[in-house]
Amino acid sequence: MKTRLLPALAFAFLFSVPSFSVAAEKPSKPVRVLSVNLRLSTANDGDNSWPYRREFLATVIARYPHGKGPYDFVGTQETILHPDPEFNQRDFLAARLRGYDFIGRSRDKNPEVGEGMFLFWKNDRWRIDPREHGTFWLSETPDVPGSKAQGAAHPRTAVFGLFHEIDKGGKLTGRRIYVYDTHLDHVSEIARQRGTKALMRHVASRKDQSAPVVVMGDLNCTEKSPSVRYIQGEETQIDGAAEKSPIALVDTFFVANPKARQIGTFNGFKAQGKKKIDFIFASPSLKTLSAQIIYSRRDDGGFPSDHFPIEAVLTWEK
Repeated sequence: MKTRLLPALAFAFLFSVPSFSVAAEKPSKPVRVLSVNLRLSTANDGDNSWPYRREFLATVIARYPHGKGPYDFVGTQETILHPDPEFNQRDFLAARLRGYDFIGRSRDKNPEVGEGMFLFWKNDRWRIDPREHGTFWLSETPDVPGSKAQGAAHPRTAVFGLFHEIDKGGKLTGRRIYVYDTHLDHVSEIARQRGTKALMRHVASRKDQSAPVVVMGDLNCTEKSPSVRYIQGEETQIDGAAEKSPIALVDTFFVANPKARQIGTFNGFKAQGKKKIDFIFASPSLKTLSAQIIYSRRDDGGFPSDHFPIEAVLTWEK
């Protein structure tokens, strides 16, 4: 797994946790989260190919035109790792997201070639737990690189981390949060359901049960689908049987916009669209302050990607 985390910092955190002082807890600052499907840099999209839109997309992510501060966490999907720098989307974004570290890898056997998902975080506010992060596969064998759920067109993964909040002096505030970034199969409904079960099993079995959770990504299905209903704790038909998820999360967009209608996150480089297939879910213990779909367009009328980015602003209830 590729992690841009200073070795000395990781070493100090791993072996010196007991010596860290914890700052007196103050009212929490908002946690700003962005999820964006980049669209493959290797796709032949004509005027919407990667070279024509990458600078604008990086601006949407890095300049925060839709919020009052930088994003704490940015989860990307369809992120290409490529030996040619012109096509390497991870490295392109990493060079432009100043003050961020990242984790993630390719979904294939070779961690440095192919398509993957990456989780960027603001390193002056968050410290990753060196023993609780990684990539797993949404399959019956989650630790086997390249493994697929039955019926899936491609291997599918989730990248996750447990993050500890730090203050300006580097002290732990005592607040912790898990962040997951995922991308479900685009072809097989049964693969999406099985992938969702694998995802939520992992969330439910996380080591720090007291830490709230954010799950974001491109689910390739809408809010009425079995996968989305399952994530929200509803009993639904999953893989041929009525089941409920071991943990229930809320859809931040509809918490913030309960009357929203005719909304879409997939545009296909053509139109706004009517289907919302990108989501940011959160633990009920996190309060949703706002959530929106970012309908930004380039100066030439083009799109940043074939999906619109989505954001949510959260805080602890207390």
